[in-house]
Amino acid sequence: MKKIDEYLNSLYKNDKSKEVKELKEELRGHLETSAHEFIANGYSEEEAQIQAINQFDDGTDMLKDLHKALNESKKDNEKLNKRFINIFRNIFILSLILGLATMVYGDRLIDKIEYIPDRLGGEVYRIQREKNINNSETYKDQIEILLENKEFKYVRSFDIIPDSDKKPVYSYSDDSNQTHSLVTRGNNIGLLNKNGEWGRYEVRLDYSPVSRVSSVFNGISYVGIISLVVYIVLLVRFKIKFKKHLIYKQA
Repeated sequence: MKKIDEYLNSLYKNDKSKEVKELKEELRGHLETSAHEFIANGYSEEEAQIQAINQFDDGTDMLKDLHKALNESKKDNEKLNKRFINIFRNIFILSLILGLATMVYGDRLIDKIEYIPDRLGGEVYRIQREKNINNSETYKDQIEILLENKEFKYVRSFDIIPDSDKKPVYSYSDDSNQTHSLVTRGNNIGLLNKNGEWGRYEVRLDYSPVSRVSSVFNGISYVGIISLVVYIVLLVRFKIKFKKHLIYKQA
C-alpha cells in the first residue's frame, strides 16, 4: 500500500536501527488492518489508507514516547557494551602485569634453586678438607646442620661418592618431602684424601615450586589471551555499530 509505505518512510528518517525497523513493521500491520476495514466500509484503497493514517496520527505522542524509550534503551546498551569492553580490557592489563611478575619470580626461583649445588659443593669441599671423607661419622652432623639451613630447603637428597665405581660414602635423604618433580645436579668435589682419590657429589632438588609457578603463569596467560580476544571482538563490534550510527545520522 503506497500511502502507508510513504507514511512509514517519513517516520524516524535518521534512525535505521533494528528496533525502529521492527516498530515500523508492526505499525504497517496495524495500518493495513485499519485500511482494510475502511475498504470494507466502501472507501477506495487510497482513501482507506489516508483514513487509517489520519486515525493513527492521533497516537503521535505515543509514537514519540515509544521512540524516546527505544533511544534510551540503545544508550543503555551502548553503556553496557562499553562497560564490558572496559572490564575485559582491565582483565587483560591485570593479566599482563601478573604474568610479567610471575615470569620474573619464576626466573629468580630457578636461579635460586640452580645455585644450590655450587653453594653446597663449596661447603662440602671445606668440610672434607678438615675431615676424613671416607668416614661419614666424622662430618655427617655438620652436613645435616648445613642442610637444615633455609638456603638449602629445596634439597631432597645428597650423596658423596668417592668415584663412579663405588657406593656413596655419605647419603642424605629427606623422605618426608619427596616429590615427583626432582632434578639431579652434580659436580666434582676435588681431592678427597691424601691418597689422591677424587670425589663427586650428587644433589636432587625439588622443582615442584617452579612447576607451580609455571602452572600459574600458564593460567594467567590463558586468561590474558581470552580477555584480549573478547576485548578486541567487542571493541570491533562497537566501533562498527558506532560508524553505522554516524552514517545514519548524516543520511
